[in-house]
Amino acid sequence: MIWTPLDQFISHWHFAPKIQDQEMTEPILLDDAFEMLCQGVQCYGPIWEHVLGYWKASLEKPDKILFLKYEDLQEDIISCLKKLANFLGFPFTDEEETRGVIEEISKFSSFDNMKNWK
Repeated sequence: MIWTPLDQFISHWHFAPKIQDQEMTEPILLDDAFEMLCQGVQCYGPIWEHVLGYWKASLEKPDKILFLKYEDLQEDIISCLKKLANFLGFPFTDEEETRGVIEEISKFSSFDNMKNWK
């Protein structure tokens, strides 16, 4: 899970109007939505409770739930990619590591690469 408060806010900002259209409620102003986020509130409850719940579940069932932190990805994406591959049951081979496959995946999946992808 790659998540930052900014990611969550933007995602919610784009997703909320779709829900609001179905429920026929007034759209939330951007300033109000931001204030709600700062207070930890969103339409399905406090966001920090959701994150904490997933973190706790990942500790209880590490074979079922992988909890990755954005900061860890920024600090050492190679280790995170290895952890993800192991979690999915497809660890990198020694040959793949030697050939630089993990580094290529890192470059290919970088934010800069993906934002310029058309």
